[in-house]
Amino acid sequence: MNLEFNEDQIDALREFMNVSIGAATASLANLLDAFGTMHIPKIEICDSSELSQKIESTINLESMYYATKQLFTGKFGGECMFIISEESARNLGKHLYKATTPSRDDISDAVIELTNILTSTIVSRLTQELDTQVQFFVPSSQFIDAHSIVNSEDVADYSKIIIISTILDFKDQKINGNIYILTKDEAIKSLKVLIDKKIEEIYG
Repeated sequence: MNLEFNEDQIDALREFMNVSIGAATASLANLLDAFGTMHIPKIEICDSSELSQKIESTINLESMYYATKQLFTGKFGGECMFIISEESARNLGKHLYKATTPSRDDISDAVIELTNILTSTIVSRLTQELDTQVQFFVPSSQFIDAHSIVNSEDVADYSKIIIISTILDFKDQKINGNIYILTKDEAIKSLKVLIDKKIEEIYG
């Protein structure tokens, strides 16, 4: 089975993602008691060797980052990755904990809390739209430089990767980050089947 998506499948996936992103934005607005937006999702399939370059092209290579990764499994399985710069993470800690100078632990806790809501809402809502369920694993978080976000172990078992990416932006609080949903060969096939089934149900 070919791993490329046709135009109808991409349109349907983008629409499902828009619904999921809307739900996640509302949840985070409640958490932060602030107005935020997420950009229209970008969807692309690339070789696993291109992942690092794709991510680095969207961030400032001079900054340090908190990179939080959470695996999920099911008919549609993969990994959610949330990347937030040191400056944005500090602003998040200040805002969430009402602290002038949040500690590194406070900042890390704030990033994990935000990521948990973000990834679980987006993926749960997406899979709900696709009439399937997933199981989440405990997230891991690292404070690293831009070039270390993706390592060889991350892509060792992948040949093709579908990247669904968007940007979270709380402008007034100066909090923004990049969200990626990554899934690989077998899960891409499953995702295509789930999307086709949903398209058939909607349009007959």
